Formats: sequence, structure tokens, C-alpha cells
Amino acid sequence: MTGCALSSLLFGHLAWGWAAEPKPAEQERVTSQTPDRDQVLTLEEAVRLALENHPSIAAARERVGAQQAVLGQQLGAYYPTINMANSYRTANTSGTTTGPEEAFDFFTSQTNFDMTLYNFGKREGAVQSARDTLDATRYNYKTALDGVILGVKQAYYNVLQASALLRVREETVKDRELLLRQAQGFYEVGTKPRIDVARAEANLYSAQADRIAAESALKVAWVTLRNAMGLPESPERPLAADLSIAPVPISLEKAKETAFDARPELRSLEAQRKAQDQQIATARRGHLPDILFNANYGRRGNSRVGDTFPLQPSWQVQLNFNVPIFDGFRTTNKVEEALRTYYVVKAQEEQQKQQVVLEVEQSYVNIINAQGRIKATEAAERAAKENLDLANGRYQVGVGSIIEVTDAETTYTSAQTDRIRALYDYKIAEAQLGKAMGSP
Repeated sequence: MTGCALSSLLFGHLAWGWAAEPKPAEQERVTSQTPDRDQVLTLEEAVRLALENHPSIAAARERVGAQQAVLGQQLGAYYPTINMANSYRTANTSGTTTGPEEAFDFFTSQTNFDMTLYNFGKREGAVQSARDTLDATRYNYKTALDGVILGVKQAYYNVLQASALLRVREETVKDRELLLRQAQGFYEVGTKPRIDVARAEANLYSAQADRIAAESALKVAWVTLRNAMGLPESPERPLAADLSIAPVPISLEKAKETAFDARPELRSLEAQRKAQDQQIATARRGHLPDILFNANYGRRGNSRVGDTFPLQPSWQVQLNFNVPIFDGFRTTNKVEEALRTYYVVKAQEEQQKQQVVLEVEQSYVNIINAQGRIKATEAAERAAKENLDLANGRYQVGVGSIIEVTDAETTYTSAQTDRIRALYDYKIAEAQLGKAMGSP
């Protein structure tokens, strides 16, 4: 799958979140078919599986649907409310000097029609606030996508790194087994002392311990990758290693500008700030009157006057003009609450901008640092390999010491380890820069 295909997949998920309210069928978690254990797992496939199965994405998607429902509730203020009420009541009056005790039955069946004609922008402000909050929720959905993608990439590269380090440890064990056999052979023919055999054995056991630690690290890395994909039962599969190294295609300042334009966290806080603006305006309009319309039509009957059945029709039309005079300072405090919340969001927005700058600069510097380390460690690995070959050759012809060979092996293993770590540090920093710029 190409980068364009992955972008299309991500855009499709984001556009889906921007679309209509999720349907019940769409709310079900997608479960992909279990792949063959020998099938290569590419990075693009790992990302796709995470987008389909990770629970944090499902939760973010449902929050979008919930906020769409909130917007629908606010839009309901533009429509009338109609309800029907049916009641039966019985009562009695105590007897008096003028007459005996009597019981009465009351029957009522009535339809009510209520509608807000105008409330000086209160409902409009509430609707716009809900729309802005929906935009913020959609950006939060994009943030969840970006976080999952970065988590998958980091876990994927960590598995590749752990696999490469395990291969180095396995090669080291093989080399030290060979060295032990050589030392035993030299000792048996009397050309080398017993101490060479003991040293070779100690070095072999140390290498075996390092290999066991590397195997455990690989298992942990696989557990982390499964978790990042949202598939804890996924089998271990061979991974496709992409070891390409490219110069950073963008300057640091341009990367910051791109991040400020694209980061969904900033866009979300901007939308929240707009929503809070509307909340402030709506709260202030609480001091303004409401114009309400009410109408009802029904039938009523009273057994006391002998007109229980058939029920007699009744209707009423009413126009209300409600003017708030004093509400115990509730409206004043609502305005104060909305203002304070606005300043909270504004401070969070500024804090997030600083965090974006930090993430961009850190990942950018890490890429440059890793590129330099890759070049240096590649040269160090070549030199260490040559040194090991020379030490092995000298020991095989009987002019070198086992200490020289052991030191050369340790240096070569360390150089290989440093190169592998530098390489995958670069790939992880590359992924982090993409996330920091809002385009993972």
C-alpha cells in the first residue's frame, strides 16, 4: 500500500467522522480475519488494522455521534412541542346544611401546542455553540487517529529494532561458540593455556544471557504492537523493514507553520473557544424577554353539572411575553461562568501552541541527530568488523590472545547495536515529526 493509499484511508476515516450520525451497524467494532502467520505485516496494514480495531478511535467516533445528537437537541428549539394529555379525576364535597355529601367525576382530553416565537438570539446562540463544539469533537477524533497512527509506527519500529538486536545477539553467540571450540582445540594440543578456555566459556555464557534478554525484549515489543493495533490476540508475523533514510524535506520554521495550521488539537481548542463565545452571548441574553405561543384544544366533562358525556369541546390560544426581572443573580453568574471558561480555553490554546512548538523542535532535532549517528555508527561498525577479522586471524595462527579477540567481538557487537538503534531512532523521530506537524 502506497503513502497515497494510506492518506486516502485516513481521510476516509476522518470524513466518516464528519458525516452523519453513526448508524447502529457502523458502531460495531470491525474484526479483521486472522491473517496467515507467514504473511508479511507491512506498516500500512498495521495502521489500517489499528484504524479499524482500536477502541480509542471507536470511543472518539461515538463522542462525535453524541455531540451530533446534542446539536439535534438544540435545533429542536426551532420546532413546536405537541403533546396530548388525558386525565380522569374524582372528588367529593362534605355534606353541609344545604345539602348532602356529593361525588364528582372530571374527564379531560387535551392537545397542547407550544412554540418559542422569538427569544432574542438565545436559541441561535445555543445552536451555534453546539455546532462549534461538534467541530471541536471532530478535531478530537482526528487527534485520536493521529495518536493511534503514531503509536503503531513506534511499536512497529520497536519490533523491527528488537528483531535486529536479537539477530546480533544470536550471531554473537555463534561467534563465541566458535571461539570456545578454537580455544579448546588449542588447549588440547598444548598451544594455549587453560585460561583461554575458561575465558571463552565465560564470554559465551554472557552472550547467551544477552540473547535471552533480547528474546524477551522482542516479545514485549510484539505485545506493545498488538496493543497499538487494538488486536491483543494477533499472531506474530514477519515485518517489512523500510530502512530508507532521506534528508528532512522541510525547514524547522516551515514545519512549525505547518503544525500551527494542521494540528487538530489547536483546531479543536479554536472551535471550543468559538463555542464559548456563543455561550457568553447566550448567557447575557438571559436578561432579555421571551415571546412564546401556546394553544390547546380538547374536550372536558364534569358529572356535577350533568354534561359528562359527550365531552364538551374547549380551546385556548395564548401569546406570552415573559420579561425577566430578578432571578437571584443566576443569569449574572452564568455570564461569569462562561467568561471564566472562555479564558480557560484560551489559556489551554496557548499552552497547546507551546507544546506543538516543543514537539516539532524535539522531533526535528532528533532526526538530524539520528542521521549523524547513523553515518558515524556505520563507519564504526565497518572498522569494528575489520578489527574483529584481524583479531580472529591472529588468534587462529597462534600469535593473538583471546583477550584481543573478546574485546574485538564486544566492540563489534556494540557497534552493530549502536547502528541499529540510531537507524530506528531516526524512523521513530520521522514518525514523531509527522505527528507533530499534524500529518502522520
